[in-house]
Amino acid sequence: MVQLREPAVLDAAPMHGPFAAVPRRPRILGIDVARGVALVGMMAAHSFPTLNGDGTPTVATAVAAGRSAATFVLLAGVGLALLSGGRTVVQGRERTAVGAGLAVRAVLIGALGLALGLLSQIKGITEDPILPFYGLLFLLAIPLLGLSPLVLAGVAVAAIALGPVLLVATADAGLPYAGFTGDPVPATAVQDPLGLLVRLFVTGEYPVVVYVAYLCAGLAIGRLDLTSRRVAWWLLGAGAALAVTARVVSSIVLYPLGGLAELTSQVGSEAGSAAALLWEHPNLSSSWWYLAIPAPHSHTPVDVSHTLGSAMAVLGAALLLSRVPAITRLLRPLAVAGGMVLTLYSAHLVVIATGFLRDRPGLLYVVMVVGALVFAMLWKMRFAQGPLERIVAVAAGWVRGMTTRMLPERTSITGTSNDEIPPVR
Repeated sequence: MVQLREPAVLDAAPMHGPFAAVPRRPRILGIDVARGVALVGMMAAHSFPTLNGDGTPTVATAVAAGRSAATFVLLAGVGLALLSGGRTVVQGRERTAVGAGLAVRAVLIGALGLALGLLSQIKGITEDPILPFYGLLFLLAIPLLGLSPLVLAGVAVAAIALGPVLLVATADAGLPYAGFTGDPVPATAVQDPLGLLVRLFVTGEYPVVVYVAYLCAGLAIGRLDLTSRRVAWWLLGAGAALAVTARVVSSIVLYPLGGLAELTSQVGSEAGSAAALLWEHPNLSSSWWYLAIPAPHSHTPVDVSHTLGSAMAVLGAALLLSRVPAITRLLRPLAVAGGMVLTLYSAHLVVIATGFLRDRPGLLYVVMVVGALVFAMLWKMRFAQGPLERIVAVAAGWVRGMTTRMLPERTSITGTSNDEIPPVR
């Protein structure tokens, strides 16, 4: 019989000098494993086409598309909850310092995302960096840190219900960047800041009005005891049930109630094929039947509920598997890669932009995954954090430490090292 134990942890980087005000506890292995799973899933979604020649979805689409981005943002919320005290939320000076450090993280990650957007102009790649959206989500998370898990869950439910409705209601409103196919770049923030905000909130690939649901759900989950086996099983079971229920509801609305036929007749021709509506990223429609579409990145209540449930199940399974000693050793490379996903995500976009193995997606995927795992393990032998993670952590830690010393003293700040770092599709 397999013997379970307490959840495994990864060593955390010690904090010295100006960062000594931010004690670090060990990383929870299961969280990094889940993030590593999302990373390799995202690489698959970016390596392979959406559909096969016969119109059926590729394995990468069926397994990873949409779910990887949802898992990353959910885990961002979990990381933020741990960073701000875990089950006991920091208060007063501590919360102010956490918010200051988080603002720095948001700016740096958002700026990196805008810089990566230049790749689409240079090489014409179509993978939209999630980092600018990620940065905005971090800023929005600052006032959410003090909310209870129940309130956070309520905000998530509201975003799932109302966010997609807002997208459909504004589909034909002619909002800025509604039909823009390129990625925002650093110049966009200067030349058209309002248009950039509209793109990030509503018209972009990862609209914040919807993705805030994943963030709030992650914040609520991060306030639970993630070392508890019962919590892990609850995440696995509830997540799977939510994912299945969302697809069942979608099937009822689309088939017996005639939603799919209505949508196909409205958009017509090749763009309205069942495969395009159910699996490809469909063009946003002003038809209310659109809200039942389950396609990845369609940002409907069905899509968001399904991917949120999938992300919860992945986290629960990762937490459970990390309790099995024999499996823990096998999962370590994936966990180490998950701990430096900002670096590896950015690097994979650069690799894709070079056109390397563009005509051999299977080999490209293998090379990127193996390369990421090997690099992560070799880097971990010498350094505690990935290169980009270290830059962000040093800047955020310095601001957080300075804020702590400038404000009246109360209690110390605590947080884990499962940093909330990103990415995509």
